[in-house]
Amino acid sequence: MTTRNNLAYAYQVAGDLGRAIPLYGATLADCERVLSPQHPLTGTVQANLEAARR
Repeated sequence: MTTRNNLAYAYQVAGDLGRAIPLYGATLADCERVLSPQHPLTGTVQANLEAARR
């Protein structure tokens, strides 16, 4: 999941929000399901998704 977050970030930095946002969303759902909503990675992915949506 860390790798998927990093890939979404790379898309975001490259300006490809059409790929970044869905990938962040899918990664966030998996983090919440597998790790828990309180896990640090879940929070990181959530913050990155919110930043990409701005």
